[in-house]
Amino acid sequence: MVEGTGRVRVNGIGGVFIYSNNPKRLAEWYAQHLGIDLKTEEAQGAYYTEIWYRDIDSPRKKLHTVFAIMRATELLGANRRETMINYRVDDLEALAQQLKADGIAVEPITTQRDAEGYGKFTHLKDLDGNRIELWQPSSRES
Repeated sequence: MVEGTGRVRVNGIGGVFIYSNNPKRLAEWYAQHLGIDLKTEEAQGAYYTEIWYRDIDSPRKKLHTVFAIMRATELLGANRRETMINYRVDDLEALAQQLKADGIAVEPITTQRDAEGYGKFTHLKDLDGNRIELWQPSSRES
């Protein structure tokens, strides 16, 4: 509930699901270039991982977010809507250089205001054209 309003609100991200015409190929791209190793759900033709963390107000409470790549139910074309996923990283410059060395187009790194000061950001697209934002929070800058 949102305090004082009596209204219920979203309290986190339960999962991010990307649909692809070729989920295996896209899962391999994420593993190779971003280091996100995805387990296979053979029956569904899906690839997923669970990211676990603790509730800041109740540290004994374990929470998780699912990241999954799943087979599209119908062929996705070039006119699909744009989405963007933000991934937190520890060393943005090193990851950007690694991606560029792999032949992936990465936008210039910018410094922008974030929740803790000024963080570093860049953008790229995955193999299917989904927009990705990489973010190094200001608290991790040296």
